[in-house]
Amino acid sequence: MHLATRLLAGASLAFVPVIPVQPATAAAPPAVSATSRTCGPTSAVGEAPWPVFDGNPAHSGDGTGATHPAGSLHQKWQSGALDGAIYGQPLLAGGCLYVATENDTVYALDASTGAVRWQAHLASPVTGGLPCGDITPSGITGAPVLDTAKDELFVVVLTYFSGKPGHELVALRASNGEVLRRQPFAVPGTDPTAQQQRSALQLADGNVYVALGGLDGDCGDYLGAVMSFPEAGGSPGYWRVPTPRQAGIWEPGGPDVLPNGDLLVADGNGAATAQQGFDDSDAVIELTPGLKVASIFAPSDWAELSADDTDLGSTGPAVLPGGLAFQVGKGGTGYLLSTGHLGGVGGQLAEGDVCGGAWGADAVSGETVYVPCAGGLTAVGVSGRSFHVLWSSSGGGNGSPVVAGGRVFEQTSGGQLQAFGTANGKVLQTVELQSPVTHFPWLMAVGSALYAASGTRIVALSGV
Repeated sequence: MHLATRLLAGASLAFVPVIPVQPATAAAPPAVSATSRTCGPTSAVGEAPWPVFDGNPAHSGDGTGATHPAGSLHQKWQSGALDGAIYGQPLLAGGCLYVATENDTVYALDASTGAVRWQAHLASPVTGGLPCGDITPSGITGAPVLDTAKDELFVVVLTYFSGKPGHELVALRASNGEVLRRQPFAVPGTDPTAQQQRSALQLADGNVYVALGGLDGDCGDYLGAVMSFPEAGGSPGYWRVPTPRQAGIWEPGGPDVLPNGDLLVADGNGAATAQQGFDDSDAVIELTPGLKVASIFAPSDWAELSADDTDLGSTGPAVLPGGLAFQVGKGGTGYLLSTGHLGGVGGQLAEGDVCGGAWGADAVSGETVYVPCAGGLTAVGVSGRSFHVLWSSSGGGNGSPVVAGGRVFEQTSGGQLQAFGTANGKVLQTVELQSPVTHFPWLMAVGSALYAASGTRIVALSGV
């Protein structure tokens, strides 16, 4: 399909070992199909411009390598149809675009042409047996992560173990798709069938970090959690939210890595009431590399947010210069925080109305945060210990914007890829992409190219 464009005028618990869940019946064996070409080394200088969600450990979404002001977007190439829906943001390294699907398949596409260099079908996705949810089939949902020094790619698959859905961390050789290690896992005290792995994977301190939440519908015994897996294998550790149930970590960006090595996450509604006491739900949590709570923040009305299902963690924390972070959730209130000393309940540096609610992943460029608000993309300027809304656009909403070439780009839930002026949020161009569109759609900006999902295909556009 060709793209149609039109110009227009005017979103603490202790760290303890986890016993991996061993399958009584193995998942489907991996099937690797390689073309005559493999991918280049990810460790080469300049060859890993997008190794993690939104391009860097802090998930800024500030595009890499753009050298000229962006102009009009034009299709560069379009891949063939892949075998499932694409929820997780792809990665780019070694001349390959790594794409994971809900059919539990990983593809390496030639970044210049979109042709398949290799593909690996890792397991059979889940087509039934979940207590609720809105993804069918359900396979790889969270974005993968690359260890560029070791040429290894990590993904989490959802598949069947002894006839029941469960998760497994899989390590692959990035150059050719060879499966190196597989590790089934579950968070103790939770029902694996009710846990969803939606957030992007993170890599730091020799560990792969995996955040978990619940399925659409908040059913079953799930808990928000972060697990850490030694890259070389071995027993993982975990931290889970100290609430009876819920408080999922589900926004698409996953844990941020701060300059000091700590992780920053935000979670959703928990089970406790104000009378029962704060349970770390609807909060921003800073975790050490060993998954101990370093500091925490929650709005004073955390109990009301939980009771109303108004997740603070519908977006992830936006990491800013000077030891600051900015958080917006479903309620649309923004909170400016000091990392390292998040302030506890009601301990924000500043708060104020931003929009009617935000979903997805923010982008950050300098001291400006671009928030994927439901009513339209919103720019927030941070200055010292305060912030204010710079503009709210009529376009965008519930996506994960990126910044490149002096413009902001976002794909909407309706499938339109839109370009915005950074000065006033004016919609400069709209590109119609193919449906279906997955929730909180992503974009990637590398050099002069922009990458997006168009149905079950990947599209590369020039003009950035």
